[in-house]
Amino acid sequence: MKLTDLNPRWFVLGNDPVPHGLSFDCPHCRQARIAVAFHHKGRELQEDGVIHALSPSTKHIWTLTGSGFTDLSLSPSVDASQAGHWHGFVTNGEVR
Repeated sequence: MKLTDLNPRWFVLGNDPVPHGLSFDCPHCRQARIAVAFHHKGRELQEDGVIHALSPSTKHIWTLTGSGFTDLSLSPSVDASQAGHWHGFVTNGEVR
């Protein structure tokens, strides 16, 4: 499945124009949104009211590569299974 099929959106904190993460529809249920936060200038992130997937570090920070939703890759995997949602990978714009 393509990430673009899951209504992805960038999110920012405050007035900073640089995206701090993205959210997308849960591939498992399509009812909830899953959010991932990118590592950006070492900032700690604020709660934003959406389900946060858990990274191994439990700090909710991912590394991304790519130029947009069509070729985006995230590392590590996105794991929202503790909330009953999807656990998988986003690689080169594909959700698995």
